Parts: sequence; structure tokens; C-alpha cells
Amino acid sequence: MAHLALVIDADRDRRDVFAAGVRRLFSELPDTVAGEVQSGSLSCLWVAGPHAPIDIARDDERVAVLIGYAVDDAGRWVTARELATAWLAPSAARVAHDGYHVGIAYDREQGFAAGGDPLGLFPLYHASLPDGSILVATSPLAFACHPAWSASTDRTGLAGILLAHGLLDDRPLMTGARRVAAGHRLRMPHQEPLREVEVFAFAGSEPPAGETFADTVERIDAELMAAVRRHCPPRDDAVLMLSGGLDSRLFAGCLTDEGVSVRAISFGRPRDYEVRAARLVAEQLQMPIEVVATEQPLDDFVAAARRAARFSQLSSAPSGDDFATGLAAATTRSPFTWGGIPLDWVLEPVSKHNGYDPQTGRWSSTDMLWHLNAWGVPVSQLPTLLGRDGHDLCRDLLQRLETFCTAGPLPPPRQSAVLRWSQRVRNHLGAALHLLSFSAWPLMPATDRRFFKAAFGLPLEMYAGRGVEKAILQRRRPDLAALPIDTNSYRFKPLHAEPGNGVARAFEKLGRQLRRAAQPFLRGSDPRRYERVFNVDEPRWRQVRMAVEPLRPHLEAVLDADTLARLLPPAHRRLRSRSPLAVGSPIRLLAGLAFVLEEHGA
Repeated sequence: MAHLALVIDADRDRRDVFAAGVRRLFSELPDTVAGEVQSGSLSCLWVAGPHAPIDIARDDERVAVLIGYAVDDAGRWVTARELATAWLAPSAARVAHDGYHVGIAYDREQGFAAGGDPLGLFPLYHASLPDGSILVATSPLAFACHPAWSASTDRTGLAGILLAHGLLDDRPLMTGARRVAAGHRLRMPHQEPLREVEVFAFAGSEPPAGETFADTVERIDAELMAAVRRHCPPRDDAVLMLSGGLDSRLFAGCLTDEGVSVRAISFGRPRDYEVRAARLVAEQLQMPIEVVATEQPLDDFVAAARRAARFSQLSSAPSGDDFATGLAAATTRSPFTWGGIPLDWVLEPVSKHNGYDPQTGRWSSTDMLWHLNAWGVPVSQLPTLLGRDGHDLCRDLLQRLETFCTAGPLPPPRQSAVLRWSQRVRNHLGAALHLLSFSAWPLMPATDRRFFKAAFGLPLEMYAGRGVEKAILQRRRPDLAALPIDTNSYRFKPLHAEPGNGVARAFEKLGRQLRRAAQPFLRGSDPRRYERVFNVDEPRWRQVRMAVEPLRPHLEAVLDADTLARLLPPAHRRLRSRSPLAVGSPIRLLAGLAFVLEEHGA
């Protein structure tokens, strides 16, 4: 991972206290490389993996730090000095850079700027102290290192996190802190207050008039390939995380067709659908592949879960999806990694997951809320869990969500897709990417602005069933489309498998149902990797749940004890769920909250 924290404070003693505290905090992150710079009233510290791309520029009046890679409109990977020039210029309001990165620029005359990738995947938070001092960090946990910071729990932020299993409205658990909104950058001109400036709008590019579906597929395919070229690192030195799903196999085909030489890594067990599909894809492309098991019991798994909860401050619950662990354990090494994350969310931004029914063409706020709440504390129990102010908090949250989706500027299906991105993608996938960056820096052509705008501007009907993405794969690599594909379900077939006759379909459906019913009793054997690694009945998560038991008083200080007891069962109680990922998500969330409150209290 990479973390950064800075303070702009005229008081040198307070800057020194902050820096000392951040050093201690960052020292908790194993196998990292630390650095820091100071200029005027700014102190900036960071920590990153040993191979993370970092560039620093400094002279008498200006300092700039770039962690990751930033791509300009011409497709060049820019330096920290060039980034500072672009961000501090008076005309910088609409200047953005693609690529997964976080950067800061400070000039004694031109002021301060900080930001990351234009879609806001890299976490960045800010807070202003009463005397005008500024705190900025990739984790709000760093704010507690400042002697003037007073940590307290934001009840509205807490309610949003419990509802949606991640931040709502960029409001974290700490009162006074904010996450920088997607598409925005922090800017503070000399002697002016800090503000968020929009640099990228979530709006699509209109497709050409009269464009057919085939034309669309060809155009989006071309945009995707152009994005791959812009994000290709120097010397093509990158590995590919290959799961055998639709997204990663499409990237595998794109990279092969582009002549990019890569080696693949697949995570899981030999019988997993992911691994089986990945091996077939790699064999078809004659691509070397290494399979890495990441689920062996880890002595430090509880410590890792506690650390993840504290540093993320519950932008996402602690995760058992060990991308970073797998890359660290692999013998196939590279400073960069390709992956399909989050290609599916870009090529299907509007779907049932944000309340849109492609069959009827209607959008429903009720359906949107159901999917938003799928991994959170059930909305039916949340008001009671929150206690005396729970009903008011939930009512206000739901009203704000409805207003956000219906008040524009986009129609509700697209506006709710913006909410879906800001909440689910930036929190859940963003957390996975942030952890992954410790082992190998993620290359993110799926979030390239030109590609994103082209995809976001498609007619709504083209998003149904990820039809455009499937058509691109079929057009570009029909050989890969013909291989069985992992769908994180018990369906393991090629994209366009023959449906068979009625009797065959009935037996196939019955087989899936029986497997799903029996799976809770077949401990640890689920071939659906995600359902297995997030299963809170598995030994690693049982360890976490046991560690949380003594911390229940911290949770009961902010939540109703009786409702909490129903939602967070004792560690010895088995759940035996057919859907471990969904059922276990509130438990992982409440466990993470216990770890956070253990340190800061209510």
C-alpha cells in the first residue's frame, strides 16, 4: 500500500508533533519504505511498498510528491514537477490526469494542491482546524497525530457506513473529516481557504448519430485499446492478475493483441472456478501462469484485519480477499500489475445494482436502496441498532439518497450510477486496490477518462447483461469467449454455451440448487473463491470474531446492545449460509467498527 499524510500549520512545534506521530503510525506497516519533505509551513510524510513508483521534486519555493503514475492528455507519464506546474496554475480547474496515483504540490506563492486519479479510487481525506491549519491524508487515522485534533464519532457518518457498508456522501467515521469527492482535487491558493475543485465530471460522451450496436462495439473496443496503450508502463514490466472471469480475460486478450508480454498470476485453489478458467485462458494465449494459494491460516490475520479497519476507518470492512498477500507470495514479481478491476463497473454502470430494470426501462429508488444495503446492516434493523437517534438518522439518510438520485443533473438511472460508483466502487474496490499497491502498483486503463466517458454515454439498453463487453471479447478473441468462464456462481460455462433442451436445463438448474443447498455443510470446499474467502465461518474469520468478543463494550457504547447481539453472534456460533459473502458482510463491518472504536472510543 501507499499512505501519505501532511499538515500545513504555521506552528513548528505542532508540525513536529504531527510528524513524530505519523512516523510511529506508518511504522506499523510492514516492509515499507518511508520518506518525508518539509517546506515552509508544510510537513509531508509518506510510506509505500519498496517498488512503488515515487517521484519527488523540490527547490527553494516549491515541493511536489507523486506516488503512482499520472498520465496527461497526450498519453505521457508526467513527473512530480510537471504535475505541480499543472495543478498550481491559475487555469488548473479542469486539469486532470489519468492513472492510479496520489500527489501533492506546495508553493509558497501559489499555494497548495492535492489529489489523485480523476475517478477518486485512491483514498484522500482532508480537515481544517479552527485556526486555519490543514490536515490531508490517505487515512483520517493520521489526523489524530495532530495535537489540536479532537477525535469523535460522526453519528451520521456511522449510520451511512452501516447502511451501505462504506462511506456515504464521502462522510467518514471521524467528525470533521471529509473524503475528497470523486472527480475533485483539493486546492488552496495563497492566503485563501482550502476547497474541493471539480476536475472531472461524471458525464458521458454522446455516441455518433445513427451508430449501430456493431459500430458501438468497434468504437468502445478501440477506446479500450487506446487506454491500454496510455497506461502501459515503461519496459512493459507488469504481471497480469488473471481470474478467468470476463474482465481479466478481456484484458489478457487485449494485452496479447497489443504485443505486450506479460506473465499471469491466479489466486486460489486448483479446483476453484477462477483458477480452472484462468489456466485455460493462459494456455490458449501461451501465457506463463502461476497459481498462488492465499488462504493458509495466517498467524497475523487478526492483526491485519485490525490494521485494515483502523487505516481505512471503515470505508470498507476488513477483507479476506488477499490480492496483496498473493502477489507478495508469488515468485512472479513486477513493480506493476494489470487487472480487470473495475472494467465491469465501467462497461455496465447502469444496471439492477443501481435500481434500473433493463426489461421495463424503469428506475426504482426502492431497488437501488436494496442493492446499496445488500452488504450493510439490514435497513429494517438499522434504526434500532443505532439507538435513540437511529430513526432520525436513517430517515435523513434515505431522503438524501433519494434527492441525490432524482434532483439531477443526470436522469435517475445515470445519477444513481454516480452514487453507485462513489459508494461501492470507490470504497470496496478502492480498498482492494489500495492494499494491492503495496505489492505491485495497479495499472488502471479501465478508469481512463476518455474510455470512461465513452462507456458512460452509451444508450441505457446497451448496458444490459454487460452486452458490449461480451461482444468486444467475442469480436476480438472468440477463442477466449469459447472457454468456460468464472461468474462467482455455480454456472461455469462459455459465454455463449448452447442452452440444451428443456430436460437438460432443468437438471442443470437442479444440480446448481442442490450444490448451493449442500455447500454450507461442506466446510472450506466452495469452488467460488469469493464466497469462500469472505465466509466468516472459516477459521481465519473465526479468529477475528473471537478477538472482537472482548470489544463488545466499545460497540455497545454507540449501538443498541440487544440488536447488536442479534447481528453479531458469538464467534462459536456457525451461520451455515448459502451466501456467505452477503450474510457475513455486516459481521465483518461490525468487527471492523469494534477495532476502530477500541483505539478512539465513541
